[in-house]
Amino acid sequence: MDFNSLAELKQRVMPALRKKANDFKMLGLNYNEEDIWNYLKYNKWMKSKNLSLNEIVNDILKITKDDLN
Repeated sequence: MDFNSLAELKQRVMPALRKKANDFKMLGLNYNEEDIWNYLKYNKWMKSKNLSLNEIVNDILKITKDDLN
């Protein structure tokens, strides 16, 4: 699946970002979708090429509070 922009990709994975942000909120942590997206974009995906949508969603769902600290 191809995306024309990062914004388009971000919209496609927004349900996973929202779920993870809600998981953090339930733990009393104040991380939002943008925090999660930016961390992964700059720290995990920056050096990656040809990631599949499945890999991106998996990275979102696997992120921990320790990753974001």
